[in-house]
Amino acid sequence: MSLKIGDFIAKRAEQVKGSAIREFFSLTEQEDVISFAGGFPSADYFPLEQVKEILMENISATGYSFLQYGPTEGVGQLRSSILEYMQRLGVCGEESNLLVTSGSQQGIDLICKLLINPGDTVLVEEPGYVGALGAVKNYEGKLVGIPMDQKGIRTDILERYLQKIFKNNGKVKFIYLVPDFQNPTGISLSFERRRRLMELASHYDFLIVEDNPYGELRYEGEKLPLLKSMDEEQRVIYLGSFSKIFIPGIRVGWVLGFKELITKMISLKQSTDLCSNILGQYLVLGFYQGGHFEQHVKLLREKYRRKCRVMLKAMEHYFPSQIHWTKPKGGFFIWVTFPSYINAHELLLKCLKEKVAFVDGKGFFCGCRGDNTARFSFSEQTEEDIVIGIERIGQILEAEINSSRLTASR
Repeated sequence: MSLKIGDFIAKRAEQVKGSAIREFFSLTEQEDVISFAGGFPSADYFPLEQVKEILMENISATGYSFLQYGPTEGVGQLRSSILEYMQRLGVCGEESNLLVTSGSQQGIDLICKLLINPGDTVLVEEPGYVGALGAVKNYEGKLVGIPMDQKGIRTDILERYLQKIFKNNGKVKFIYLVPDFQNPTGISLSFERRRRLMELASHYDFLIVEDNPYGELRYEGEKLPLLKSMDEEQRVIYLGSFSKIFIPGIRVGWVLGFKELITKMISLKQSTDLCSNILGQYLVLGFYQGGHFEQHVKLLREKYRRKCRVMLKAMEHYFPSQIHWTKPKGGFFIWVTFPSYINAHELLLKCLKEKVAFVDGKGFFCGCRGDNTARFSFSEQTEEDIVIGIERIGQILEAEINSSRLTASR
């Protein structure tokens, strides 16, 4: 009898699919391609010398214990340091409120695993972060996208949806969002809408998952309060990460939430990976306690600020007037909207032939929308390559628009 593997797959896994965006990276990340696709930190800014010093200091001080298994909830000293860091951001907590995770993505997965029953409604920004969309789908949640504008998620549309579902005796489990320099748009949620979101969560009784990987990378404007700092009812589950502000490969993030949730998440994590990267945790700890953190983040702000401005200026110079884009004040991303007659995926294929790439926007939507949108990341490429790449894309866009005009005039 021949083996039919499909007969052995669990029903919940039948719908699990890899992100089309991530699968396409193999094409966009070739060495000779100027890629604006990946939301990767620039390897040029990794603090290699300090990492070497911290490693040697740990070996001298502890032998090789930092290469051993560690506690599921995370190294105690690191958890204390993270709580100290969060206090500077206006958030108080105890070690029982905090779990160290293998990047914030594991935090998203554990939250979905813990909270979502099949069919539960989960709200997201639209467009939204593909890693969160995928995690919700994997646990059979029902995704509902709430549109955004230049001030972030539309709380007026959110309220109308909540009124409708509440009237029909429905319930929202939680809303996931990236309030600061959102992936993929680069937009930040305004203070007024942060306050309104907190009010709606209280009135309609749902949780908020606040993901904040880019909050330290503000290039202009005043810092806005974390949703977690406005949380008087313990409704906000906060996700943090060292991937964008230190080193992504160590996979160290954290979840800060109410004690009962963290206790359950620790149990779930034990059956997932036992513990997060211990070596990575000690690297973060040494970097933070050694006083390097603030200076390094300051350097990143200066470097990425320049790259952001270079890309925005290049777009203004080389992109046709029919193209529109966001103007982020921080983070890694610029969201581009093309005329409706330009399909972003087809445009991407043409751009790849000219050795330049971005991510088409369809994968960031819950439904069949976003065909004429794209995400551009300025973080990884040099300033020179940013200008060259945007010029190439601008030339292709000019040709597309001219071709459309000729077709329309016939």
